[in-house]
Amino acid sequence: MCTVVFIPTKNGIFFGSLRDESPKRPTAVAPKEYTHKKTLFVSPKDPLAGGTWIGLNNEENIIILLNGGFKNHEKRNNYFKSRGIIVTELLVEENPVVAWELMDLQDVEPFTLVMWCNKNLFQLVWDGELRHKILLNETCSYIWSSSTLYDEDAKIKRENMFHQWLSTKPVITTQSLLNFFTSYVDTDNGFLINRNEITKTLSYTSVEISKHANGIMSYVDFLNNTNHVCKVPLLDGIQKIIGQNNKV
Repeated sequence: MCTVVFIPTKNGIFFGSLRDESPKRPTAVAPKEYTHKKTLFVSPKDPLAGGTWIGLNNEENIIILLNGGFKNHEKRNNYFKSRGIIVTELLVEENPVVAWELMDLQDVEPFTLVMWCNKNLFQLVWDGELRHKILLNETCSYIWSSSTLYDEDAKIKRENMFHQWLSTKPVITTQSLLNFFTSYVDTDNGFLINRNEITKTLSYTSVEISKHANGIMSYVDFLNNTNHVCKVPLLDGIQKIIGQNNKV
């Protein structure tokens, strides 16, 4: 929820997300399947608020949360709704972009959503007063850094490093991206941070959608040294398989 990357590949699309949080926060529940409103989705869960920071559903929609909007904001003690709950709510909507445009965001802390919906890539920002919907070029790679943790200089440095790595034409996998993240050591503004055990990178999640029938979410819990993989049968992929099987 504090670093997010998007990479288009020859076989599909790839997202990576690093979650920076207090290590004293209750341990997140590893990704598993949930069903609501006849929609199946997989996501990790934050036991404190019950929401999530990343999810993939069987409609091939992906939603990833970053704290803050375009710039850092002054945090209040109380807000109307957890931003993680908003992610969970949108994951079960038929069109989560439209649902985001219509939902009540007053008294919700600023946030950014990176969303893959209907094979389009969006950056959706709530700055505390206004919504900003930005349609991005899905053939380009992007990196986002949370405005609540990283200033503009740190954002630019991270972006430059990310694109320098991509220029080497690495094979994009869950492990290769993690290797990149761990290759740069800076506990304050690197990719895996530890700011005096107050804010720390707790987990790494990747989501991959290929030309096959499944979406794959991989999850690495750094604190507990555990790994989890979930597969989601995508409706679009299922329909393609059904169509192929019906061919004479």
